[in-house]
Amino acid sequence: MLQFETYLQLTGNREIYLENCRRILEYNDIRIVVQTAELVLEIWGSDLQADSRSPESLVIHGQIQSITLTPKGVRHGTASAE
Repeated sequence: MLQFETYLQLTGNREIYLENCRRILEYNDIRIVVQTAELVLEIWGSDLQADSRSPESLVIHGQIQSITLTPKGVRHGTASAE
């Protein structure tokens, strides 16, 4: 079975396009946590909404304030969208 790398496209601080995601771990209007094959993404913001384009892709809309990328076996890694 092939595992594809996570593809992440950020458009300003209003939209994230994510491919090869496994599942949504947490979802509310200020925090969305998504698991991929090699990462856990934690997105913080306001008025966050997620739309699925296919079983493996996700578009997150809203006012994005920060994105935390945590690889397997590592506790913290942060990228900010400000």
